[in-house]
Amino acid sequence: MNYKEIETEEDIKELMEEFCYFHDSCIKEMNYVSGCYVDVNRAMQPINVNRTVEIIFQSQMSDCRTIQVQFDKIKKLNLEPRDEEYDAIIYGASLIKVNMTFYWSEWENLKTEDINSSRGTWIAAERIRWKKLNDSGIY
Repeated sequence: MNYKEIETEEDIKELMEEFCYFHDSCIKEMNYVSGCYVDVNRAMQPINVNRTVEIIFQSQMSDCRTIQVQFDKIKKLNLEPRDEEYDAIIYGASLIKVNMTFYWSEWENLKTEDINSSRGTWIAAERIRWKKLNDSGIY
């Protein structure tokens, strides 16, 4: 399945409704690609040209149990995983666009002025796209 690009408020609403506003969901896995590397001749490409985070989310509520969200040109990733003493359930998430930046957070009613003082996982990125994943073999 192809990715669905998020550009408008309507696109945001479609994702949030499709995935039940991330209610009773979790982050299953996450991958970061910087774009920086060392080639076979040991020459370095020292610039983070990609800055892409891919996250696989799973949900108990959504008809679509598993989605992959790709955050491109990330500006900030704040990852605060919970330890074994607390559940890692996302009870409701937020996705907003402010100017040319998208903000996704694992809490509802996100306000950008609260970003740096709030605890939890959140991402700021220039571009977001998502797709449904086939559940076979994703456990």
